[in-house]
Amino acid sequence: MSAERNDDVHAPASMSARLPSSSASAPRTADHHALLPDLLARALPGAAPESVNRLTAVARLKTLGSGELIFRQGEPIPLTLVLHGYGAFRRTTAHGRQLVFGVAKPGWLFGYSGIGGQLASVDLVSVTPTMVGLWFGADLRDLLVADPGLALSVIDGMGRYVVSISDRLEGFIHQEARGRVLRVLAEYADLFFSEPPVLPRTLVSGLVGTSREMTGRVLRALESEGVLARVGRTGLRLLDPAALEEGRPSRADD
Repeated sequence: MSAERNDDVHAPASMSARLPSSSASAPRTADHHALLPDLLARALPGAAPESVNRLTAVARLKTLGSGELIFRQGEPIPLTLVLHGYGAFRRTTAHGRQLVFGVAKPGWLFGYSGIGGQLASVDLVSVTPTMVGLWFGADLRDLLVADPGLALSVIDGMGRYVVSISDRLEGFIHQEARGRVLRVLAEYADLFFSEPPVLPRTLVSGLVGTSREMTGRVLRALESEGVLARVGRTGLRLLDPAALEEGRPSRADD
């Protein structure tokens, strides 16, 4: 599966059951359909206006509540644009372990490999009430042949995805548990430490790629150091923002 910035990561098997519940209603289709042309033009800057109009016309809009599947691992992957809300990329390994490979945010366009008929390597599950636009391969191939600018935008998106995967793997290989936790908290600080938080701290271990026990030990150590505080059953509060710099890649790592 492809993503503009998305990557594939790790989470426990019960992740979907532990996604944050929300009493907020899912967004209405009528309120978001008008966003499609602008978001598509930003995500596909080389596309001709006629291509953007065509994609807008054939988009399949899907509205979901928290914890619902947007697409499933092993099924044809659609090109997917997030109009509202957040989704987590979740992969189940051959041994039954579930991993989380990142969080899709509003405005993200991903799933380019579906244009070639590839199957999804991950589930995409909504973390909050979410709306997405979906396109399958048959909607897109003729457009790419007719619009070289659109085709180049897709190639650029796939290139960014490959780089993001390499960066993620580099972090897993060379960072110990503390470094991984700080890297994830720095990368998703706006979602973990917002008021109210978008992501629960139960998702940290999945994004980090370590066990819940190991991640819990690191979070308790960071709490004892005054870096953060655990709030309630799922929340986090950042007390020392400067400490997150330890987890950010240095220029030498780029």
